[in-house]
Amino acid sequence: MRQAKLYRYSLPMDSGVILRDQKLTNREGWIVELCDSGKTALGEIAPLPGFSQESLETAGVQAQEQLELWVNQQQLSIEQCVPSVAFGMSAALLELEGSLPSEGNYRAAPLCSGDPDELIPILNNMQGKKVAKIKVGLYEAIRDGMIVSLFLESIPDLTLSLMPIVPGLWIKPSSSRNTYHRL
Repeated sequence: MRQAKLYRYSLPMDSGVILRDQKLTNREGWIVELCDSGKTALGEIAPLPGFSQESLETAGVQAQEQLELWVNQQQLSIEQCVPSVAFGMSAALLELEGSLPSEGNYRAAPLCSGDPDELIPILNNMQGKKVAKIKVGLYEAIRDGMIVSLFLESIPDLTLSLMPIVPGLWIKPSSSRNTYHRL
């Protein structure tokens, strides 16, 4: 017999985080618990205020609807769910099916916020997929472009994530993967 539970949580943050001019003092969300045939699986639904399109309350109502469908062995409509509910429900369902890897890859992408020469040896020694982040927008566009080009030329299999200091400040033209310009 299938069972489902939805737990609401609120965790105090040690120091308030500022997100889009809003201080976040608690991290709130929902934990989905699915039980079927002696197996238990969990998923997290945690819309982020100021970033997510849905509120915590909306996500909770939608999660309850999906859980009721699941318990009654009816077709779920995850594709129509808001992103946080789709993620939490999908994670729990995949865990229940045994489709998730038994071990996670918790490697962090190194951040280049200064001298790129310090990061190149780290990336060269990185096992598996090589990923890095670069903050752009602090200096002239030409300098930022040169650093991006340096990384991509030095490490051809690198996946590079640009982190604009001001969101939307940079765009990537379709003509070249190495050329960026300021809006």
